[in-house]
Amino acid sequence: METKVKKFIRNTPEEDLKNFLVGNDIIEVSDNFKWDGKSKKYHNDLFCFIWNCEDGKKQNLFDTIDRVHGMSDELGQNALCCVIGANKDFLDQKSDHARSLWAYTNHPEKFKTAEYFSSYDNKRKSKEWNAFVGPKDREIDKSEENIAKFKNLVLEHFNISKKLQIEFNSRSKEDVDGNEFKVCSLMAFHDDLPKSIQAFDQDKVVTKYFSPAKDFSISYEPASGLIEVISNSKDNREFLAKKFANIFLKSADDKFEIRLKKYNLAKFKSYQDLMKDVDLKDGIEDIKVTLIKLKPLNSKNSTTLESPFSEKRTIYEIAENWFAGNNPLSSSFEIKKVKLSIKFKADTKNPRGKLIHVNITDPNGCDLKDRTEKEKIIGDKYLEKWGIVEKI
Repeated sequence: METKVKKFIRNTPEEDLKNFLVGNDIIEVSDNFKWDGKSKKYHNDLFCFIWNCEDGKKQNLFDTIDRVHGMSDELGQNALCCVIGANKDFLDQKSDHARSLWAYTNHPEKFKTAEYFSSYDNKRKSKEWNAFVGPKDREIDKSEENIAKFKNLVLEHFNISKKLQIEFNSRSKEDVDGNEFKVCSLMAFHDDLPKSIQAFDQDKVVTKYFSPAKDFSISYEPASGLIEVISNSKDNREFLAKKFANIFLKSADDKFEIRLKKYNLAKFKSYQDLMKDVDLKDGIEDIKVTLIKLKPLNSKNSTTLESPFSEKRTIYEIAENWFAGNNPLSSSFEIKKVKLSIKFKADTKNPRGKLIHVNITDPNGCDLKDRTEKEKIIGDKYLEKWGIVEKI
């Protein structure tokens, strides 16, 4: 938390901090305190004022700083811009933290919605994520009857949950070519098994009981028919995708076969010229396969081939030189993981260019979350263009 407070102070203009902290009577500053963002003493003193504020205000203040800081990255700022829109006061703020603080202070409900969008984008392509292919160009039928039916089926499936709260949202996004498309989302919270903790009640330690809330989310892109489900339980994702499609996207009594979107790593058993499909405008200088993890059929053992990006030979040439007739890439070994190393050309932000690594794991793991929009074109555009993405 200490680091977040210091970043909050460094990256928020002093007039905004003064209005928020003093204007809302959160902290008290000395009479001779100078609001000078260029002074090291200013940063140290303000940190002490915040860190040592009244206990009754400290937790709420720390929670606020944590949320504001959490929305200052690229995904958070994109979500805020989407939700707040072309608001001049918002756009005129001097920094990412200032925009985040302004939105939190002036539009708390919209800030909360943006937090949901940012959280969803962060979890995309993580271990909690699966993508499915559903019907295209459908409107979500959010009738009370459909909502009640969805809730009943989900609660019955989850078995232990008795409460389910859902909320619908929508936003516009741009693809890698700058075309705008719509994303509709369902965010849900459900109760888990009760838990207990030891906590202070005034001066006594007592046992408090509570039911923690778990969440899952579903998004739908009408233009592509893509349904993405984020849930910490893998077994629930296909069920949720099917029920979402057949209840909210149905037309009359039709039903849809929901197909799983997965990665086909078998293509990497031989050399692939990935650069031949790259558009010049995307600024990619070179792409190499720098790691391949293989596993024999019906075995828990594995072996890994790896070479640095600077190596002039391909990983396939190295494997052939090392193993010759025993090359695992030429046998019945299965590929479980591939690492692509992508070199971007020099630009104003990275004058020496930039090298990123993308790990793709069988059957549907990809670590493209928390990347810039420029870097995410690898997942949003090229994995499908290369034939690595398949729908089953």
